[in-house]
Amino acid sequence: MRGWATETIFRPDATPETIPDILKRHRPVGCVIEGVGRHYDLLPHLFGEMPVSYIGYPKDKTGDLPNFHFDPDAIAEAAIRELSAGMPRCYAAVGFPNPLSWSLARVGAFRSAIAAAGAECLSFPTLPGLKPEPGEHFVERLAAWLAKLQEHCAVFAVSDETAVLVVRAARIAMRPIPRSLTLVSVDNFEELCENADPTISSIQLDFEREGFLAARALDDIMSRRGAKTLKGNLRASVSPCESGNIAVIGPLLTVRRKSTSGRGRHEPWIMEAVEAIRAEACNGLSAAELIGRYPVSKRLFTMRFREATGHSVLDEIIHVRLEKAFTLLARTDTAIGAVAGLCGFNCDRTLDAIFRKRFGMSMLDWRRKNS
Repeated sequence: MRGWATETIFRPDATPETIPDILKRHRPVGCVIEGVGRHYDLLPHLFGEMPVSYIGYPKDKTGDLPNFHFDPDAIAEAAIRELSAGMPRCYAAVGFPNPLSWSLARVGAFRSAIAAAGAECLSFPTLPGLKPEPGEHFVERLAAWLAKLQEHCAVFAVSDETAVLVVRAARIAMRPIPRSLTLVSVDNFEELCENADPTISSIQLDFEREGFLAARALDDIMSRRGAKTLKGNLRASVSPCESGNIAVIGPLLTVRRKSTSGRGRHEPWIMEAVEAIRAEACNGLSAAELIGRYPVSKRLFTMRFREATGHSVLDEIIHVRLEKAFTLLARTDTAIGAVAGLCGFNCDRTLDAIFRKRFGMSMLDWRRKNS
């Protein structure tokens, strides 16, 4: 939009020692600093008078500069909604292999939300230190810990990378997912989630929006409008915190896969039905049509489906359709009146009623605040 030329300096090349040379060599007019996963800090004093905004940085280290984070409380709420559908006996949280601030925040928010609901939540103990725990050692410790969890425990992993390690550890511990444990993670990196066995349900974060807001804040600084414009321009899905320039961004949606397919009996046709819903829900597939494909009674089908997934057939169909509606509203300029038909709903009013009940606003208002 601004016609900027942009360059990415990757983490191994951007250290406190190399920043002066990077600034001299590239001569940028501004910098966006992304901090998730770093083992060192690129603090404001390293950039002098250079306009800077931050993404995911420790909140006590960026002063009055704009700093954007994904909302750990909203992530926790989304994780609990997905995991609780499987009627778990307990909850557990697994953090990143080393105690980075974003990981600790997500685990803390999840445990607090579970405690507020009056349930029990265990957390996998992370070893202290700045360097990541060696992968194999982490998996071995995790396997021993998972083996001790109650049957039908719901596990929250703070990232897809962490969830992949949980899947490996669960296999070692002989705790099959989703029959013995259910699992949801965060980020929705499809390469990781789709290639895992079982595939991993994950909370989709809006990385593109986070980056756009950080760049817009940088533009505000360069235009000498700074914090005042930042506060004024934040949309409803971005909540300014008490410190003024800290802003948090809620997740988009949960992409449901096999790792949260619930507890109960797992006849092969149940998983076939789930796959059919994911493939055909937006083409108008109805619950009655799906049930009619299998040589069992409607009552048995609905009972077994809920046991296996934690949801009704209709809930699963609507969930898949809403996933597509989110994508069309946030990522395309598809007319509002066309969204319902493209998502498999018979009429606009049906989708509008479901959307308003779920999110408290119309699709048009949601698009204005999130697209």
